[in-house]
Amino acid sequence: MFRVNSMENMSSQLPVFHETAHAELASALEMLAACKNTDNPKQAFGYFMHAKDEYSHAKCFFKMLSQRAKKVSTEKAREFRFTPPSLISKGYVSNKGFLIDTMKLKDFIAFVYTNELLAKSSFEKILNLVGPGTDEGNKISSIMMDELRHHGMAKKYFLNSYPALQPWQLAIYRCRETLQNKGRKIYDANLKFLDRVLTPLYKGLAFIAGIMARRLNLIEFKREGKNLMDISSYSIL
Repeated sequence: MFRVNSMENMSSQLPVFHETAHAELASALEMLAACKNTDNPKQAFGYFMHAKDEYSHAKCFFKMLSQRAKKVSTEKAREFRFTPPSLISKGYVSNKGFLIDTMKLKDFIAFVYTNELLAKSSFEKILNLVGPGTDEGNKISSIMMDELRHHGMAKKYFLNSYPALQPWQLAIYRCRETLQNKGRKIYDANLKFLDRVLTPLYKGLAFIAGIMARRLNLIEFKREGKNLMDISSYSIL
């Protein structure tokens, strides 16, 4: 009974670490793109160090994901295997380009400011999941400190670069991004629901099509010795 419960617990944790690893890797790519986009050496260094942190975070979460995947069935583990295209299919990276290419710099910095704080909040839940006193808990606590540091740096840059804007306006950015995050989660949940509903339907249609294909009279396709003028107008030939 303990083993079954343990496997069920690991299975429930797989989506959490799978999605978090995707989010951290996507953040690393976004910050690396921002690093390559700027001509300001100081700004480029800040973006690069941010990207380095995010790559490190992603590595940690992929490791935690792998450790849990080893404790469930192979079939279950395959559902949460990472593939690079999933960064786009899951919406973590847009196929229209990186954020620094599609957003104004002001909006990009505000986006980073908001999402670093939202990430820290999500990690608090993961910390409770793995336990604050564990090795994994210590790593997640360290990651949370990184996220707070990134948040603070983005806030400082934002307010220094756009002094006309007030801190309360950053709260509006945060509120907007929070709503968008919830919307993405609802979309993902609906997508999974439709997948569960439509997949059996597709398989059922394929099964029916297979039965129909087996019952076709293929003799009709043999043209040897036939006068094509004598073939019925209703023939599929």
